[in-house]
Amino acid sequence: MFRNATVRAAKLAGRRFQSNAPNPVLLHAEQTFGKLPETTMREEVTRLSEIMKADWLKVSIEDKRATPKPRTMTREWQEATNKLAIERNLNPISGISSEGYKGKGFVQDFF
Repeated sequence: MFRNATVRAAKLAGRRFQSNAPNPVLLHAEQTFGKLPETTMREEVTRLSEIMKADWLKVSIEDKRATPKPRTMTREWQEATNKLAIERNLNPISGISSEGYKGKGFVQDFF
């Protein structure tokens, strides 16, 4: 019984990463997008924005990864959010505005 459940879970986990899209727009977007010329980057962003208007379930994983980052995900935005939180005394007991706070606040590590 345990073996059957394990096999079933493995089959379902494999399906989760399959795509209905015939071919992704930009393969390995994380590695290749920054190396493209400026005009090609603009064309890819335009093409990806058109793809994103379609059914999200039919968009490939690679195309989802290639979408442009929201402006709130930039380091500058997150550092400005930290500054604003300190100015407004956000979470003064144990958070970013507390005395002796040593955390990162709203800045995330994936940069």
